[in-house]
Amino acid sequence: MELFAKKTNYDFVGKIRVFGIFSAVLVLGTFLLLATKGLNFGIEFAGGTEALARFSEPVSSDELREVAAGIGLDQPDVVGYGSPAEARYLVRSRTRSLLTPAEADKVRAAVVEKLGEPALWDTTDETGEEIRVRFDAPKSEDDLRAAVQSAGIDGVQVAVQSAGTTPTWLVRMPGIRDRLSAAAKAKFGARFTQIERLESVGSAVGQQMKEQGVLALLYAIIGILLYIVFRFDLRFGPGAIVSLAHDVTVTVGAFALFGWEFNLQIIAALLAILGYSVNDTVVIYDRIRETAANSLNMPLRDVMNRALNDTLSRTFITSGVTLLSVLSILFFGGSVTEGFAVAMTIGMISGVYSTVYIASPVTLLMDGYLSKREAAAAERRAAEGAAAPAPRP
Repeated sequence: MELFAKKTNYDFVGKIRVFGIFSAVLVLGTFLLLATKGLNFGIEFAGGTEALARFSEPVSSDELREVAAGIGLDQPDVVGYGSPAEARYLVRSRTRSLLTPAEADKVRAAVVEKLGEPALWDTTDETGEEIRVRFDAPKSEDDLRAAVQSAGIDGVQVAVQSAGTTPTWLVRMPGIRDRLSAAAKAKFGARFTQIERLESVGSAVGQQMKEQGVLALLYAIIGILLYIVFRFDLRFGPGAIVSLAHDVTVTVGAFALFGWEFNLQIIAALLAILGYSVNDTVVIYDRIRETAANSLNMPLRDVMNRALNDTLSRTFITSGVTLLSVLSILFFGGSVTEGFAVAMTIGMISGVYSTVYIASPVTLLMDGYLSKREAAAAERRAAEGAAAPAPRP
């Protein structure tokens, strides 16, 4: 199937200097942004809390955001989840705990005043909402609850974590779920149904997920590099590698520039971009090698232009159809998948661009370099042969 009625003859290779400078600016700009501004990591990487609130009918996202900010959540973000008729909203914030150090000290002071100094007072829970307490002398659950409540904090739960003569108690302070539920019920009344799900990611877990995301990208790149090594020779391989690095770098740079949230969805999109980019490059490279084999006396520059023009219809059709699918997710998939769709859109456009204006020019440069090296080696062999003494008769 051909998209163009007439055979095209665009001089793609003739523009490599202009687009090479353009790409260099993009890549250097990305590194500068990453060094100065950095990425806006989502709660999966930076830590935080995500709550899914359900209502009986749609409510204002701005009002729900005000409610979340009112209970102390730092810069809460509220987005719709599912269809509007479901009336479910995701509330995200970098806040992992609403229990401040001052409140924790106040609780400890109240417990010490009522029951004496505890043998164990463990507040290492990452959410800051659970405290492990143990006394040398036996204490009752009611005594401990009353001591904590005397600090002026309602909704405290006390449970035995490990039984014994001197049991270890688990004191659960009112968390984000409790406070958000109470505030939403006070604001929206019967329209608020419940907090269906609440997930909290600590800083240690976030760092671990960040490292795993980087490793996933690294393993994918290594696998693709091994494929390129066995699939192409030294003329074609470096162009494919530079093209892959360009596409990932440009996509990450866009997220750094505009401050879009960088989360696990974006890692998944980058992995998909790697596969898409190398596939497009392989198709173009195969056509270049096929054209070169059928036109032995044609310069490589002209071979590339012919191959790129021959595959132009294929590039527009396959890339266009794929892009339509991604744009459908972007415009109709809702805000939950928006980041993934944006990353895929940028990566796909960059993938087509880099195949034409990054991979092909790098291949042209490698061919010139290797040709000169082969010519120099031939001259050395010829010179060594001329210098060798003639055999005696």
